[in-house]
Amino acid sequence: MQSEQPKYRIGMTVAACLWLGLFPLLQGGTYAHITYDKWVIMLILTGVTLLCFCIDLIVRFVFRKRVRNGRDASSRSFIPLILAGALLCWTVLSCLFSEHGAETFWLGSGARYEGLASRLCYFALFACFFFSRANLKPVLISAAAGVTVFFVIVMLQRSGGNPLGLYPSGRSYAQNKEFQGTIGNVDMGTGYLLLLAGFFLYGIIGFIHRHRIRKPEAESPAQPSRPEWRVLLPKVLYCLFLSVALLLTLFLIITMDVQFGAISLAVLFLFTVLRLIPKKWRLPILLLLIIAALLVVWFWPGYGGGIWELHEILHGRTRLSFGSDRVAVWTYSLGLAKENLLLGGGSATFVARFNQYIKDHGLVIPKEQDGKALPDYFDNPHNEYIQQLTDHGLPALLLFIALLLFAIFRKREGWFPLLAPCSAAVLCYAVQAFFSFSVCLVAPMFWVLLGLSFNEQS
Repeated sequence: MQSEQPKYRIGMTVAACLWLGLFPLLQGGTYAHITYDKWVIMLILTGVTLLCFCIDLIVRFVFRKRVRNGRDASSRSFIPLILAGALLCWTVLSCLFSEHGAETFWLGSGARYEGLASRLCYFALFACFFFSRANLKPVLISAAAGVTVFFVIVMLQRSGGNPLGLYPSGRSYAQNKEFQGTIGNVDMGTGYLLLLAGFFLYGIIGFIHRHRIRKPEAESPAQPSRPEWRVLLPKVLYCLFLSVALLLTLFLIITMDVQFGAISLAVLFLFTVLRLIPKKWRLPILLLLIIAALLVVWFWPGYGGGIWELHEILHGRTRLSFGSDRVAVWTYSLGLAKENLLLGGGSATFVARFNQYIKDHGLVIPKEQDGKALPDYFDNPHNEYIQQLTDHGLPALLLFIALLLFAIFRKREGWFPLLAPCSAAVLCYAVQAFFSFSVCLVAPMFWVLLGLSFNEQS
C-alpha cells in the first residue's frame, strides 16, 4: 500500500512561521544600522527557506503521491508564476542595460540595500511559497506571538525605556518618536502591522466561517466521545488569541499616527463590510461612499493634515510640499521615468539618477511648509509603483500591478474580491504601497504572503 503524502508542507510551514513571527523581531541591537542588519537576516532566512523547500521536495519524492486536497494539483493557475517570472526577467534586464555598474544595482547599499540581490531574494521567496501549501494556523499563531512581543517593546519604549538598546546613546522615544519597535521607522513599522491586520482579520473570519458551517463528525461507537468543552476550548482560545493580536495591531497602527495606515485600514474594513451586503448592492454602495467622501473633502477643509491637503488639491491649490514633499518627489520622479520608460535605470539607481535630474533641470524640493521643516533629500520616490517605474520601467510596473490584482481578485463574486488571510494582507500592502516603498525591513514578508495567497482557501 502506497503511503499518503502529508496535506501541508511542514518545512515551508516552519519557514512561514519564521518569516511572520520571528523576522520582524530580529535586529542588530541598534537603530543606527537596522536596515543593514535586517538585510543580512533576510539573506540568512532566505537560505533557510530554500533549505526547507528542498526538504519538502525530498519528502514529496519519498511519498511519491500527488496531493489532491479537493482538487487536482494540475488544475491550478500558473499565471501568477508567469507574471512574477516576467517581472524578474525585466528587472534583470533593466540592471544589465543600466548606465550604472553592478557596484550600484547589485547590493544597493546607497539605497537601503534594495538592489538586485534583494530583488532575487524576493522572487525566490515568492516561488518557494507559491509551490508550497503551508498550514496557516501555526503561521497565524506565530505572527500573533510576534506582534505581541513587538507591542510590548513599543510600549516599553513609549514609557521611557530602551529595551534591546535600540536607541543609540543619548536618544530615546521622547526625542525620536519616528522610530519604534524592532522594525525601525514608523512608516515601515506601519507597513508590517498592516500586513498583519489583514492577515489576522481574515484568519478570524475564515476560522469562524469554517466552524459555523461544518457538520459534527459522526462518533465511533468503539471510541467514547470527548467532553464538549475539551473540543471547544482550544478553538475558543485560538480565536481569542488572534482577536487580541488583531486589537494590538490596530492599536499600534492608530497610535503610530501614519496617515496611510488609516487609509489602508479604511479600505480593508470597507471590503469586509461590503462582503456582508447583498451582491447587487455592493457596487452602488461603494460608488455612493466614494462620492460622499469626495463631497465631504470638497466642502470641509478639515483641521490640517491629509484631509486639508486633499481639499486643497481638489480645489486646484496643489503645493509641491504636500504629503511631506511627496507631491514634489512624485512629480519629479515621473519626469525622470520618461527618460527611460522601457527599462528604467536599474535597481537601486534612483538616488543617483534623481539627484542628477533635479540638478540638471534646476528643480527644487521645498524645505518647509507653513513654517514646518520638511525633508528635502530622497533616496526613493516614497511610492512603490513609481519606484518600479523609475527603476525597472513601465513593463515592470504593469507586471507588478497585474500580480497584485491577480492575488486580490483570485477568488471573487463578479467584480468583488473574496479575500482570505493572505490576499487581505496583500490588499493592505497594495494600498500602503502608494505612500511607502519596498525595503528589506518589510518587503520579504509581503512576498511570502503573496506567494501563499495563491494556495489559500477563502
